[in-house]
Amino acid sequence: MKVTIQLLACMLLLQYSAFAQPGKGFALIELFTSEGCSSCPPADRLAAATIKEYEGQNVYVLAYHVDYWNRLGWKDVYSAREWSARQEHYSNILGLSSVYTPQAIVNGRTEFTGSDSRKLHAAINSGLGVASQNGILLNAVVQNQHIAITYSISGNIHSKQLQVALVQKNTTSNVKAGENAGSVLKHLNVVRVLKTITATAQTGHVTIDMPAGLSAADCSIIAFLQSADGSINAATAVHQLK
Repeated sequence: MKVTIQLLACMLLLQYSAFAQPGKGFALIELFTSEGCSSCPPADRLAAATIKEYEGQNVYVLAYHVDYWNRLGWKDVYSAREWSARQEHYSNILGLSSVYTPQAIVNGRTEFTGSDSRKLHAAINSGLGVASQNGILLNAVVQNQHIAITYSISGNIHSKQLQVALVQKNTTSNVKAGENAGSVLKHLNVVRVLKTITATAQTGHVTIDMPAGLSAADCSIIAFLQSADGSINAATAVHQLK
């Protein structure tokens, strides 16, 4: 009986780790997109190609589906007001006059149209060439429908926040109305949950509840450290949760 209980515990409690080493370059791409925007599918495809092209490197993609396109005939099931507000915050700190889709922002500082491959590759290469001043050690434990995450941050954490995103690795939508009516759209790394932790200590923990209908195998964890001016100082990911 004791052996059986121990085996069951191992099945229910699975642990995964990731480490962003200080001194290494990285690129965190935040794509603001929508199923209701006819200009967004090319950006979504570029994001998917980027994930494949830079596999194994310190390049991370987050796709936020904004909600302001929902009023035009198609409600994007992955959209949230929270993601629109995040884009608006970037617009303010980057001195932009408005928000738009598709928009890509790399390392919190460089923004451009999300389907612009040339600018995307230039921003990625620039990020990979700049040494990070911070490091993040991330440990994720999956238990049933919860992910318990512990973290350790190296380097200066003054006025910084740790952002921890749960992303759905891939999904498909059959769009029946709006600008993309009749299209089957494939999405990668869709942000479903974003936890913000003010970095008052080098170590800490946070728990993420799995969204309904998802399992750990459907998801990844991407964490990044962000300064008050929007710049991102480090990023890492746990890609496999089972």
